[in-house]
Amino acid sequence: MGFAKWESFLENHIEGFFNKRLSSNLEPVELLKQLEREVVKRKAELKGEFIVPNDYTLFLNAEDYQRLCAKRVQDALYEAVEKQVIRQNCFMDGELRVRLQKSRTVDLGICEVQSCFTENAVEQEEEEPHTLVLERKKFQVPLDLPQEYKIVSLTVLEGPDVDAFLEFGEKQIYIGRRDKNDFILTDEKASRLHAYIAYERHRHVLHDAGSLNGTFLNGKRIEAACLKSGDEIRAGNTLLLYEVI
Repeated sequence: MGFAKWESFLENHIEGFFNKRLSSNLEPVELLKQLEREVVKRKAELKGEFIVPNDYTLFLNAEDYQRLCAKRVQDALYEAVEKQVIRQNCFMDGELRVRLQKSRTVDLGICEVQSCFTENAVEQEEEEPHTLVLERKKFQVPLDLPQEYKIVSLTVLEGPDVDAFLEFGEKQIYIGRRDKNDFILTDEKASRLHAYIAYERHRHVLHDAGSLNGTFLNGKRIEAACLKSGDEIRAGNTLLLYEVI
């Protein structure tokens, strides 16, 4: 191929390739990344602990908005923030709220994120038209169950129940030998109700439930402790791994 033909080939194919890339539509994974970066960016220290905003707005081009304002995107965005709070070892006060909103000034394929701290994110003024509010649904009637977001897991690493596995989110879970527990152990050294994990300020907090042999976090006996991804919990002869999924 001569130089002139090669130059023409580059102009027709490579330039077209970049134009196609630059004009491509926004994908859900890009929204997740933008949201995760915003959590890290706004992480601030207050009274010896780190906190992040609980109110997020994602501004999109009208075409991107029409494609992305779906329930599956709603769930993924909510979960992404909850997981990032744990990964960053920080806290969040108030209800979490995420909005998708149309913008005339945002180009196709671009997402702009704004966040703020609110005392109660669910009691806001009426939203602007074309705004999709993504938040956890409140319990209203028995058949209208709230969305259950699975953001972390417990896996047994050692003990009689090795490889037992549980995914959970905001629900409080109970650990021990009794049949009513959410995570049932057959370990005779574990108490019937050995420990429980509560959801406080968008973090999981491990509590000992007055167990006979104690509850240990990373080798240290605890009464209550905030969990981080990768923490190891010991109940009797059972070792469990807590991690973000």
